[in-house]
Amino acid sequence: MQTTSNATLFQTSYSEALGAYRARKAVHTSGLVSPSTTSGDSWTKLDAKARYGYPIHLHPNFQDAVISNPDDLAVEGSGADGGRYRVLSMQVDAQGWIWTSEAGGVVRQIDAESGVTVAVYKGAKAPVPSFDFVETQGGERLLVTGSWDKAIRVYRTASARLGTGTDKDTPAGSTAASVNVRSPAPLLTLANAMSDFVKCVHVFCSDSNTYIATAGSDKSIMIWDASALLALTPCSAPPSTLACVHQCKVHLRPVNALCSLVGLDGITRLYSADSMGRILESTLNACTRRLEVQREVRGFSTAVYDLKAGWRRIEVEAADVGLGEDAFVSKVHEDEQGTRFQLVAEIWGASGDKSAAGYRLSALVRCSTTNAMPSRSGTNAVLGTQAALEVATVKIAHDDFVKAVLPLGLHWRSHAVADEYADAVVTGGSDEHVRMFVDASASDQRHVHVVEAHWHEVSALALWKRTRATTPRLPSVLPPPSAQAEAWIVSASLDGSVRRFALHTIAALDPPQLARPIDAVSTASQTWDRYSVPAPAPAPAPAASALFDTSNPRSVHMTPDEEAELAELMDSDSD
Repeated sequence: MQTTSNATLFQTSYSEALGAYRARKAVHTSGLVSPSTTSGDSWTKLDAKARYGYPIHLHPNFQDAVISNPDDLAVEGSGADGGRYRVLSMQVDAQGWIWTSEAGGVVRQIDAESGVTVAVYKGAKAPVPSFDFVETQGGERLLVTGSWDKAIRVYRTASARLGTGTDKDTPAGSTAASVNVRSPAPLLTLANAMSDFVKCVHVFCSDSNTYIATAGSDKSIMIWDASALLALTPCSAPPSTLACVHQCKVHLRPVNALCSLVGLDGITRLYSADSMGRILESTLNACTRRLEVQREVRGFSTAVYDLKAGWRRIEVEAADVGLGEDAFVSKVHEDEQGTRFQLVAEIWGASGDKSAAGYRLSALVRCSTTNAMPSRSGTNAVLGTQAALEVATVKIAHDDFVKAVLPLGLHWRSHAVADEYADAVVTGGSDEHVRMFVDASASDQRHVHVVEAHWHEVSALALWKRTRATTPRLPSVLPPPSAQAEAWIVSASLDGSVRRFALHTIAALDPPQLARPIDAVSTASQTWDRYSVPAPAPAPAPAASALFDTSNPRSVHMTPDEEAELAELMDSDSD
């Protein structure tokens, strides 16, 4: 699955062990072989696809490339990953489309029910780490992408025509024979839009105008006027360029993430996070159209990779005993059941300091939970005209880098799901697992469900609100939907796959079965201990994968002749 091979390079013992582990786990979590698991004292067989999130393997020849030839992946060592199919970012929209941007320089449009690719947006000459959408006045949706080739591209995303045919970019295992995969050309390309890699793209509205914000390795934030795109019709010619109205250079490190939130005062706040852990809250001045930093969010000690902002429902006892009101706290409302509540604005971040943290943006409700944590940011001067947010309302420690965070309470407030999972937070990161913290605000984090979802780093998480479609686009590979809308967690990874987990089934999934190698050696013998290397493969069934076929001539096991030759060489060294 690699475009270039690491097999001829020097590798450490840990790198070799990690490659073997990832090759085994790629098969183990593929959904194409049946995993065994313990249930009480008996062994049961799980449905492989359901156990590992109904995998969508973006590599069209995944079975031949990995399942049948796992040694080709193992020899890559620590460089074993999904190659050009590595997913760098992802969104799931209300129409049931999964959108992924990939290391191969494309954005892919996938039907969430069937897992079938219906369009691949090409043109970038380098990885595409981010994208967003612009809605025209006529209701047409435009895709805006940013790439490491420093360019911004705009595409039309008209409804895909589902006809007959096949395409090499259709994921493995999908019903590709029913789809003509479209490859639209860019409508507009802004070459050299930034002076270095474009790492994030975000579309937002401010004072009734639509803007595209881009940021990246040059440490700046560029604001582009999207008015020319809003007036587009299916028959009109695209604009030749977009006007850049402002370049903000307040960050001291590359900018990794952007998001925005419209306050109750009607003002849009743009949040930006960099590789130093600094998060800035800025507003766009309506007269000068320049970003003005309002305050800083402090608390992360190193890079922030993901940002999510939204509104959380907080129940109150009486109409006159609320939390107060400001731009980030609503007045008291009452629902159909007579429950009184307020909406409170929050921002969440995922960081390389091995934590995910949430901040309440209003001073009226800040630090209201039991596990609030003080700031650990650096000593740089605090920016902004307002006091910084120094203390996280909720901070969740992890054992490895956190690359994606999904606070469910911010995404689904008007559904029964909100009652059961109002305080739940889903995270993913470098340890390859998806974690759901049922009550992230609790000081005791015993109710954590760990899902063995991927065989490489989890790069993106999204919530899919699945509904019963009146006319399904393609045959679904998922269980029939219920009458009410369902919540599904969608995860994407550098392993080149997308997984779909029904939220109500996550608690019933078994814990991870494979242990990742530890980058350490014992003090005396300089050998690996039993926790450092992958467990030996079980005896294969007749139809087992070639990974466990000892008769495979490509197997990594040594032959008797090779063992004898090695022993002879060792004896000659001792002489």
